[in-house]
Amino acid sequence: KIRRFKPRPYWELEGVFSCAAGEYRGKWFDENFAKGKGEEDEHLRADRLWDEARAKALQGKCTSKPGLVTEEAKPSSQLSPLLYDLTSLQREANSRFGFSAKATLGLAQALYEKHKVLTYPRTDARALPEDYLGTVKDTLKMLTGEGVGKGHDESLLSRFSPFAHQILARNWVIPNKRIFNNAKISDHFAIIPTLQAPKHLSEPEQKLYDMVVKRFLAVFYPAAEFMVTTRITRVEGEPFKTEGKVLVNPGWLAVYGREGQAGDEGNLVAVSPKETVHTDEVVLNATETRPPARYSEATLLSAMEGAGKMVDDEELKAAMAGRGLGTPATRAQIIENLIGEQYLHREGRELQPTAKAFSLMTLLNGLGIRELTAPELTGEWEWKLARMERGEMSREAFMLEIAAMTQHIVDRAKSYDSDTIPGDFGELETPCPKCGGKIKETYKKFQCQACDFALWKIVAGRQYEASEIEVLLTERKIGPLTGFRNKMGRSFAASIRLNDDLQPEFDFGQDKAGEDGEAEEVDFSGQEALGQCPKCAAKVYDNGNNYVCEKAVGASKTCDFRSGKIILQQPIDAAQMKKLLADGKTDLLKEFVSNRTRRKFSAYLVNQNGKVGFEFEKKAPAAKKPAAKKKADAAE
Repeated sequence: KIRRFKPRPYWELEGVFSCAAGEYRGKWFDENFAKGKGEEDEHLRADRLWDEARAKALQGKCTSKPGLVTEEAKPSSQLSPLLYDLTSLQREANSRFGFSAKATLGLAQALYEKHKVLTYPRTDARALPEDYLGTVKDTLKMLTGEGVGKGHDESLLSRFSPFAHQILARNWVIPNKRIFNNAKISDHFAIIPTLQAPKHLSEPEQKLYDMVVKRFLAVFYPAAEFMVTTRITRVEGEPFKTEGKVLVNPGWLAVYGREGQAGDEGNLVAVSPKETVHTDEVVLNATETRPPARYSEATLLSAMEGAGKMVDDEELKAAMAGRGLGTPATRAQIIENLIGEQYLHREGRELQPTAKAFSLMTLLNGLGIRELTAPELTGEWEWKLARMERGEMSREAFMLEIAAMTQHIVDRAKSYDSDTIPGDFGELETPCPKCGGKIKETYKKFQCQACDFALWKIVAGRQYEASEIEVLLTERKIGPLTGFRNKMGRSFAASIRLNDDLQPEFDFGQDKAGEDGEAEEVDFSGQEALGQCPKCAAKVYDNGNNYVCEKAVGASKTCDFRSGKIILQQPIDAAQMKKLLADGKTDLLKEFVSNRTRRKFSAYLVNQNGKVGFEFEKKAPAAKKPAAKKKADAAE
């Protein structure tokens, strides 16, 4: 889906309204909006406009016009999250601290086995036994820090002591099916702290222990209570929505440091009944749709846990209910195995499928072995194992079916060579550069049908698209292309060119040397200059993988200005380079990837005394608070 994705532009309108008490903002929305179910409707929202002309017409229609306000306030409550099982602990540790699923399991296992401060971690239950009330109260007494003896981590326990005291003092540990429920536990119950006080924990162990204890304390606290206000400002018949959420009673959020509302956060500027507000400005924000986010370990664990929801057959879905793919104890290792076998790369917190993974899926689909790629197989096995438990199916019958399926898979694999595996493979329009014959795509290659010329589809961990091979054959060069990986697993960009023997090789844009070892002169006479060199005021041209000053190439170079066409995985097109050379700054570019954190970031490229540097996007200033306007009015 990410590869196929094409961004679509859309516009949002935000009104800035002033009233007697101050200023507030509201977003235009379509009151008749109804979201469809099809994939084409995935990006539709009530506050998005897909026609720029209509967006500008609404902007002109509402600017500087009066508005009428209606609002509704409703109380709302939010219960604390359930206690942790292993999967939910791994998910949150990945989201909060970037811990891998394997690292979280290792830390939890150490806290259980070595330090004995957590209960058994390899569990899929999020409740406690119904006879555990006494143990819970004893655990809370330990968390108060009283009577735990010497050597324990006093600073760590001091974080929990006030909350543990309050739970005990108010007698909040009572029978509650949401917490104590025998029907919701299996061989093991939820992960909670033990009676052992913590000591000598490493920093990562402290982080995980802190997560578990706070979740344990929070589950006994009352719900957090909010007052949610929805305000509709109607200007020339067009609605603008403003929402405010005020924390009335923190409840369990107090355990996480939210004792109350911070300043005016969530508060809306008061509007008197029947007061007419003024539309100071209507801001038109242009943006575009984004592709689906890649899986992180947190979201992949959720998908594995809920894989049964993807199964259509009701019996198989019921068999997978509460199970999913793998178990809490094995999911982390499944992910690590996929990374270790080079089917996935870990980039920051993202998991990216490799060319090897796509090749495997092509192979399995071509061989007609779709069951290995579908969760129905797990559902079917779970269903049959449940039948075995009830005595409705024998182990021998089950194993005979497994053997028959294995034989079928092996026979299918043996019936094809790598060049004959079926697939959605086409024929290139460009003829073979060696003999002029037709070139067809196969499972592993782009192969000429009349001679031995062939190009591998996967090089340095990157799979070529058919359109890229067309360009390479036509122009003898393509790039720079991103997505290659070296032996250390680091990504790099390079151009590919066909040499004199029609073999592909990497071109990193170095100046070519002549027979005497001196750099060859470059002829720019047929090119249009992109602008003036920021160092010497000569002309800058496109040259291979770089944009270079004309005086920075050849044997008699006198300048060293050059800038790559790809910087930290962000392609820099000629239009942006022209802008940089003319104005000293590009547009905001959003696809840079940090070498250190492997995370994406946005920045402008700027001219810094003849060198290309970064300038980061400045955050918009916060909207003025009502109090500031009142003070100004008083000063007048």
